[in-house]
Amino acid sequence: MSTLGIVIVAVCLIVTAVNLILTAVLFRQLGLMVMGSARGADDSGISIGRKLPALDLIDARTGATVNVHDQRRAQLVFFGSTTCHECAEIYPDIRYLEDHYDLRVVNFLFGSDLADVVSYAGERGIKGPVVVATEDLATTFDVEVSPFAFVVDQRGLIVSKGLLNSRGRLIDMLAPVQGVDFDKETVSENVA
Repeated sequence: MSTLGIVIVAVCLIVTAVNLILTAVLFRQLGLMVMGSARGADDSGISIGRKLPALDLIDARTGATVNVHDQRRAQLVFFGSTTCHECAEIYPDIRYLEDHYDLRVVNFLFGSDLADVVSYAGERGIKGPVVVATEDLATTFDVEVSPFAFVVDQRGLIVSKGLLNSRGRLIDMLAPVQGVDFDKETVSENVA
């Protein structure tokens, strides 16, 4: 092959690589705009005002039965992943609220296997029940993205739902729960 041919092939490869990178960035941005925002993610999930499905779930750490219909107190039903950066960042806030308010947290975690989920839960100091999330569970709850959460009040009804990617979003989601006053500034000051 001549020098000119080599140069032409090199330029074509560079142009192709740049196009692939730009296409990947465009798809990522589109994904963030549509599903990476609270507005986009809020369209998924079981509707507000309904109850979560009654399923036989098992805590990955203890083997105990997990009931998402505990109507004695408010619940945060959290869908996360062991590979999700935002999930890891929101857990200190969730732990603080769980420790200082009458809030039960049920964690559905996607992971490579049971050991991965149990290890992740231990590393994050997760206190509430941990259920290994599957595609079937995600479909049943109509969850398409993580971190995603449902807030269930003391009546067992979903009062808010959606993408849970920040402390402010967590506090806003918990606002409709009757009898539980979450103070953004107090939580912000006390969460490490």
